[in-house]
Amino acid sequence: MTNPVTRRSEGSATPDPRASGAEPQPRLWTLDFTLNALGTVGFFGSFFYLVSVLPEYIDSIGGEKWQIGVIVGGFGIVPMVLRPFVGRWSDRGHRKRLQRIGILTMAVATVLMVLSEDVISLFVLRVGQGVGMALFPTAAASLAAELAPAPRRGEGLGYYGMATSSAQMITPALGVVIAGLWGFDAVFIVAASTSLATLLVVQPIDEPASDARPEDGSALIARRAVFPMLIFLSVTFSIVAASAFLPLHGDDRGLGNVGLFFLVSGAGAIVVRPVAGRVSDRLGRVAVAVPGLLLACTGMCLVALAQSPPMLWFAAALVGLGLGASHTSLLSLAVDRVPVSEKGRAAAVLQLAWDIGGLTGAVALGVVATLLSVVSVFWTAGALVLVALVTLLAASMRGRLALTAAD
Repeated sequence: MTNPVTRRSEGSATPDPRASGAEPQPRLWTLDFTLNALGTVGFFGSFFYLVSVLPEYIDSIGGEKWQIGVIVGGFGIVPMVLRPFVGRWSDRGHRKRLQRIGILTMAVATVLMVLSEDVISLFVLRVGQGVGMALFPTAAASLAAELAPAPRRGEGLGYYGMATSSAQMITPALGVVIAGLWGFDAVFIVAASTSLATLLVVQPIDEPASDARPEDGSALIARRAVFPMLIFLSVTFSIVAASAFLPLHGDDRGLGNVGLFFLVSGAGAIVVRPVAGRVSDRLGRVAVAVPGLLLACTGMCLVALAQSPPMLWFAAALVGLGLGASHTSLLSLAVDRVPVSEKGRAAAVLQLAWDIGGLTGAVALGVVATLLSVVSVFWTAGALVLVALVTLLAASMRGRLALTAAD
């Protein structure tokens, strides 16, 4: 069987495949793949509208500082618990149904925030959003892996990741503008409307029939996807470090508007994802994951060293490039390493890195900041990525890491 991870892409400057006898490049941008990507932009956009305005809204209804943290981030435990089940349901052929339930759950929970006037009801609604965040992204990632042809799987998952990153870059700023012009309720209504519009986008998708057999559905976790997830977990810790402690670090060093860090890093992640996917299809997943991890590690170290805004922006670019390359290649590796009947569970396991990193990273790195210093947080984050890089290289060199697709 041809190795889809190392097969040469027909997208490069090669002779006519009909003349050389090479296999034509399979089509990636089918209608179903395109609608799934557009639906991903819409769904994540509806969620990220609230990122920049929710803390201020909680404060406006009398919430205390610790309650802001619980409401904004505490809901993340819901996706962490649900994702493995959603992955198994996806493998059984329920991806589109899960997408629709996730969208509707997100829309209802968001529009009801118009009526929330206390922190308890708001937290309950955030839990509902957590259910949506468990259902849709897991099913959409699984569907992207299924719809992308095996020789272009890395490229396809790169574009899927690009869809999530683009939503994260644009809608938080729009949420702030809308709140400033028309108030918080307008943000909730626009976000819920975006969810409902997304439902119309994904409705025409023709989900491929499931290849899973009854005996394939017993395991909840795709075990062969755990190793790539643990490697990527080191990167999510870095993102948590930037999100939680960069404002304090910026104040100490006079680094200006640290919000530009996320703009630059987001742009870097968007640009690199499809390129990283194509290269990983040709050269292998590890060949892309290693430079990605190295870039993320270097970026975190430069954040610790930054003494000026331009240096911080350069560090942000490296972190974004590292995030995009490592996530794309490691997600592809996780899917490659499992049988066709476990692709959904593999995607779910990889996404657990975001949930685990978000829930535990801030606490663990907060201890580092308390015992040592804020700048130590970034050195620690860089060191964790370096450890993951060395571990990945060691596993690859010892032949303990299957790099070819399981199907």
